Amino acid sequence: MFGDIGFEAATTEAIAERAQTSIGSVYQFFPNKLALFEAVAGRSIERSRAVVDELLANVDDDSSWSDLLAAAIDRFGALRDDADFRAMLLNFQLYGVYAAADRALHRHTIERVAALVRRYAPTLAPTQHKIIGTLAVETLSAILLQSTREEPALAKKLLDETKTLLHRYLAPYMRQRQAKRRARAPLDRPARGKARGSARPSDRR
Repeated sequence: MFGDIGFEAATTEAIAERAQTSIGSVYQFFPNKLALFEAVAGRSIERSRAVVDELLANVDDDSSWSDLLAAAIDRFGALRDDADFRAMLLNFQLYGVYAAADRALHRHTIERVAALVRRYAPTLAPTQHKIIGTLAVETLSAILLQSTREEPALAKKLLDETKTLLHRYLAPYMRQRQAKRRARAPLDRPARGKARGSARPSDRR
């Protein structure tokens, strides 16, 4: 209801009716309407944190950073259809209620992304890892917010362009790892023709 008609218009009585429970049951767990909204916002933030941790849980040396970036944007773009997330956006005047939790989520996400940048671009300075992580996270957050204000078709195009934007920003840093792996590759494989002890004709003379 917070996402459909807004915080001010929603009443605890109507919320209880939609939840098919009594107003007394609502007040047993939530002393007022603001406490209900805080619970909705908290649930949305926890869900977002779980998405971050899930996406980054199984990243290994063979994982493609570009595939991971696309998957992350798709997953967070799907939050557009999440009722709790929609309630937070429609009632942005209440940001102060969950501001501390939201800032904690941003810090957590930036730390996780900075660690990922360190894995893919190990030669960069530690401060640069955090700068890149911060720019990536805050850029995606801003465009996600804007996309929720647009029609679905335009929102999808915005998120697709975000993939291009962040890919082009990150690619020069991530190429360091690719170049390093290519430089190491000849050492990992025996040269052709010598693996079985063969030699060129000139070597047999």
